Amino acid sequence: MAKKTRRVEKVQEPAESRSGGKSLVIVESPAKAKTINKYLGNNYVVRASRGHVRDLPPHRYGVDPGRNFEPVYEVLPSHQKTVDELKKLAGDADTVYLATDLDREGEAIAWHLAQALELAPGKARRVIFNEITKSAIVEAFKHPHEINQAKVDAQQARRILDRVVGYELSPLLWKKVAKGLSAGRVQSVAVRLIVNREQEIAAFEPQEYWAIDAVFSSGGDAARLAQEWHTFLKGRKGAEPPSAKDRMAWLGDQGCFAAELVEFKSEPFKAEGRLTAASGKTHTFESAVDRVRPIAEALGFRVDEVKRDAWDQYTRLGLEQIELVGTTVPAEAPSFVVRSIETKRTRTRPQPPFTTATLQQAAANQLHFATSRTMKIAQALYEGVDIKTGEGPVGLITYMRTDSTALSAESVSAVRGLIGAKFGDRYLPDKPNRYESGKAAQEAHEAIRPTDVSRSPDALKGHLSPEQHKLYTLIWNRFVACQMTPAEWDSTTALISTKTRLGEAVFKATGRILAFDGFYKVLGIPKSSEDQLLPALKEGQKVDPLSIEPKQKFTAPPPRYTEASLVKTLEAEGIGRPSTYAAIIKTIQDRGYVEQIDRRFHPTPRGTIVTDKLCAHFPKIMDIRFTSHIEEDLDKIEEKEMEWHDVLHEFYDPFKESLAKAHEEMDAVRAEPSEYTCTACGKPMVYRFGKNGRFLSCTGYPDCKETRNVDRDGKPIEPVVGAEPCETCGKPMIVRKSRTGLFLGCSGYPDCSNTKPCDDSGVALRKVRAEDIHEKCPDCGAPMSVKWARGRAFLGCNRFPECKATAPMPEGVYVEKPKPEEAGARCDKCGRAMVIRKSRRGPFLSCSGFPRCRNAMPMDKLDELKRKEAAGEIPDAPAEAKSNGAVRSARTRSAGGKAKRLTKEELAALGPAPTGFAWTLTGRPVVEVWPDGSLKCFECGGEMTLRNGRFGPFFSCGKCRAVANLRGEAKKRAEAEAPREERAKPIETEVKCPDCNSKMLLRMGRTGRFLGCSAYPKCKKTMEVPPGLLREVAETAGV
Repeated sequence: MAKKTRRVEKVQEPAESRSGGKSLVIVESPAKAKTINKYLGNNYVVRASRGHVRDLPPHRYGVDPGRNFEPVYEVLPSHQKTVDELKKLAGDADTVYLATDLDREGEAIAWHLAQALELAPGKARRVIFNEITKSAIVEAFKHPHEINQAKVDAQQARRILDRVVGYELSPLLWKKVAKGLSAGRVQSVAVRLIVNREQEIAAFEPQEYWAIDAVFSSGGDAARLAQEWHTFLKGRKGAEPPSAKDRMAWLGDQGCFAAELVEFKSEPFKAEGRLTAASGKTHTFESAVDRVRPIAEALGFRVDEVKRDAWDQYTRLGLEQIELVGTTVPAEAPSFVVRSIETKRTRTRPQPPFTTATLQQAAANQLHFATSRTMKIAQALYEGVDIKTGEGPVGLITYMRTDSTALSAESVSAVRGLIGAKFGDRYLPDKPNRYESGKAAQEAHEAIRPTDVSRSPDALKGHLSPEQHKLYTLIWNRFVACQMTPAEWDSTTALISTKTRLGEAVFKATGRILAFDGFYKVLGIPKSSEDQLLPALKEGQKVDPLSIEPKQKFTAPPPRYTEASLVKTLEAEGIGRPSTYAAIIKTIQDRGYVEQIDRRFHPTPRGTIVTDKLCAHFPKIMDIRFTSHIEEDLDKIEEKEMEWHDVLHEFYDPFKESLAKAHEEMDAVRAEPSEYTCTACGKPMVYRFGKNGRFLSCTGYPDCKETRNVDRDGKPIEPVVGAEPCETCGKPMIVRKSRTGLFLGCSGYPDCSNTKPCDDSGVALRKVRAEDIHEKCPDCGAPMSVKWARGRAFLGCNRFPECKATAPMPEGVYVEKPKPEEAGARCDKCGRAMVIRKSRRGPFLSCSGFPRCRNAMPMDKLDELKRKEAAGEIPDAPAEAKSNGAVRSARTRSAGGKAKRLTKEELAALGPAPTGFAWTLTGRPVVEVWPDGSLKCFECGGEMTLRNGRFGPFFSCGKCRAVANLRGEAKKRAEAEAPREERAKPIETEVKCPDCNSKMLLRMGRTGRFLGCSAYPKCKKTMEVPPGLLREVAETAGV
């Protein structure tokens, strides 16, 4: 057999720089840089910016509404070193190509890079591509262009809108609800969807209706089949009852079929109960059981008993769950015949290729991937994955943030060639399938598809991680299927009639079989529990009933949102954009507004109360249609149909007015009474809200500080006391829960912090060694050994990867996680000892100071570290690493909350200050002498950068966020080299002060502009800015 070879496309190399120097290419991520680098010649230097390099200040408003929302951007401290390196490379290059992503976010990153690197207008060139392939890269570099300022403005408008809402609305929630809460322009509307759905479920009133189902035999021997059917439904003792799919399979094997009563006495069969609201909150329920029972009996069902039970879930409505208990008596049943049978051919068209939203939905439904996980994996597939055949990093899919279903002519031609060659002409339509995108879709973008359809999932199986392979398979299958012929079904409908003593009854049976698989050849035939295979039937043929079963049913409330259905709703309502859905869903969970239970979203009490408050006082912002309108305006900014300042003013003026009213009119969430009393002092307990949610607090506070956690229903969570007392202090051990599971914690915490692992009943686990566990693999019988993943121990087969079987740890025992092995070298960043840790990809070197120092490197760097240590190039370890935490332990505070002043003996015990620092009298490092070169962090050894704060300059670490003040000569030099940013100057207005009749000035506060009297400090009158004034001032000033 001839050996297959991959076709190599001959593409012209990118042109060399005209001046003969090297050109700089900047992308977002190192993976993308690595993939692109192999397609460009030696005249290009490819570097990564690692995402955004500039943003609004993290701890200041950074937006001036009085000057047309002029933003203030700062280089991110964590990216200062990257910017410095890029600036140096850009200075040596004749041209700088900004090859960031092609969406708004990518355009904004390119613009910020051009600003941060201070690139001349002609020097910065923008290149975009939809896929990272050689042909796409070469074509993009043939047609560089200017940065699209309209796209940048649209992204700026979105960022400023989010900052305005977050910075001005969040303090209101702190004041009225609880500290630590936040609001967002889009996230709050997403939470509202979930809260509204929960309220719909709570207010739902189920409506009763009845169905009469039947099972018929077409081949005789009804008595035997009826007995076997009854036995089959009972199932084996202790086993689950048969599923709908199992029932359909049994009926098909026995030549039987299921049907439902659809017509009685020449009218559609409808038996519905009645639920009416009586006086007050009471309801009256009238069941339709008395109308159904005589019909069922006329069909041959003998009723032995009518069971009635109150429905606990709906006691407020007085609903009853009713069951007609009985059996089918063939002797009492009328004669059933096939009245008509009809078969017709139906077709099922393939679905369009993936957009971002549909990929997230499919991955959530089929792979159980969270939206954030889906986007992370897709990003890796787009930027490039190492192919182990010597090709290096290869971009496997097109850009994954898109709302278009368009496909390039080249990709369609390639996939049609594959379909014809692999599956045959029967599966290839005469013309390519075309799909319409949404109204807001950007047709210049493509759908998500493989960059090379000839790379099948099977061919990449050994090159991708399991999750990458699953997602690539999903994308590849959908792309190939979308250009295949429809599937064809033979759908059959049979009507079974009988004449009873009460009138004629008609049952309907439906079934379908696949006549031609079409695109299902790739996707697989869908599994449906409703499809049944009808036996061969003829009109006038007699059929025998195996069972007649009347069933009470109720309408169901709307289902709670899953990640897939929430994404679908967000897309349908125009809330956010597909590229933001993953961030929205992650944010509302991280903020504690919603939680997932069994993969469905439930609002927390915090989310419900915040949503209710915002809806009451900010109906416009919380309105779904208004949020969609803002998204449309952002699109118009990108299309140069609107100015971004106008969109911000249109939003801000009514928002500011509502905000002022809310500060005055919104009721604060005070303590809510409860039925519980304090176990410590006997006083009543009340519900309060904290940053971690609702809890019970004693009304005797501050004399009694007893608190209790509560569940979703507000009931106190009773602590489970362990079977054994604390071995350290003798106090009871209480079962607690962490992110890794249950454990026993001493009730004397924080005085005693002793912990032990336990089982669900609070019984302490017995500590054993890993080598003492002798278990056999359930699949292959080989020995199993203890493995670790995400802090949990489990048993894994020793034959891995040939056998991937796993098993939980034996009951009643636990194994202590082994400490990482020391590597015999010190960290070149902070001087602490390096240790050997393990990951999915094997062992690696990591700093023992993690997470304060996150330095990590491959094992092959160990010899280089040892060489540096021998040459004295490794810095000294931080003082706290040498003195057992002296730096951190010295930072104590007095009872009044101020830093405690240390004695001379305590200061001496700290030892020498870290290099470049001195000790303050409170035991904190401070910079006295201006550093000669870079200043190393006293916590993690990372590089510290000079920043400006409200109280002057300070040094900050971008890794561990440690900060150090300056004093003496160092402070004077810092103030000279990094002068404080000038505060926005007040703007004079014609508005008169209501107290002293002086002119009011537009002043800048922490959360935006406000009106302050020009006679300050004699007159301290302040006012909210009236609607329209900010726009008027901006136009007058010509900003």
